[in-house]
Amino acid sequence: MPWMYLLIASGIWMLGFLHAGKYVQPRWKIPGKFLFYLSISGVIAHFWGPWSLLFIVGHPLIGLIFHIRACRKHAINWMTCEPIEEYKALQEKWARGEFD
Repeated sequence: MPWMYLLIASGIWMLGFLHAGKYVQPRWKIPGKFLFYLSISGVIAHFWGPWSLLFIVGHPLIGLIFHIRACRKHAINWMTCEPIEEYKALQEKWARGEFD
């Protein structure tokens, strides 16, 4: 049964990656983020079964809400992440912990 939760987690992660993951820098972080998310999801699914869906769905949902609010605040189209240069600059600020 936990493998079904991992499939759901993989699908949700892929949707997020297709949306804005192509802008993740450096590129080597992408597989690490995927494996970390699946590992945490798998451990939670193993111990808490269906309750793991709270994390599997909730974590990306919180990230999407943050993404939409931050992009709107900085006049960036949250669907296309354009203008790309401003989005990348905003990502660099997020990486430094500057969430203004």
